[in-house]
Formats: sequence, C-alpha cells, structure tokens
Amino acid sequence: MGVLDDIIKTLDRIPVWKRLQIIPEEVDDLRNRVVELEEKLGGKWPPDVCKFCGARAARLTGTRGPDAKGKLYQLWGCGECSNVERRLA
Repeated sequence: MGVLDDIIKTLDRIPVWKRLQIIPEEVDDLRNRVVELEEKLGGKWPPDVCKFCGARAARLTGTRGPDAKGKLYQLWGCGECSNVERRLA
C-alpha cells in the first residue's frame, strides 16, 4: 500500500486534482437546480423569451383584434434579433 499512498499524496498536491474531486458534487447540484427550474416552467417558455433566437429580450409591442372570430393577438418584438412573433392572447 506504500506505493498507492505515495501516488495519492502526490495527486493531492496538484491543484487540478483537488478540483476534480469536487466536480461530481457540483454536477449533482446543477442537475437538481435544472430539475427545479424545469418544474417551475411546467413545460412552458417564459413570455419574454424570443422563439427565434432564444434571448430573453422579447417585449409586448402591441395587441390586435378582435378578429372576425373574436380572437385577440399580441405582437412580441425581440430586441436582439428584431423578429416579431404573433401570439394568441
């Protein structure tokens, strides 16, 4: 076991090795945080997320309607990519 102990002591002196030992803990923590966020979203996108570029830069720019069927539409413009999305209100 002397050789194994020497190897472990040598590895403990390397900063990267110390960092590698805590990565599994961080991965588990991140996984739990992602699960919590996905549960909060409930499979829906937040309203300010642009469906074209994914940036959280979409803003309600106007409302149209009601149309012939009585439906209202919202216009959401993205400040990042300048695309406009029409959503049923």
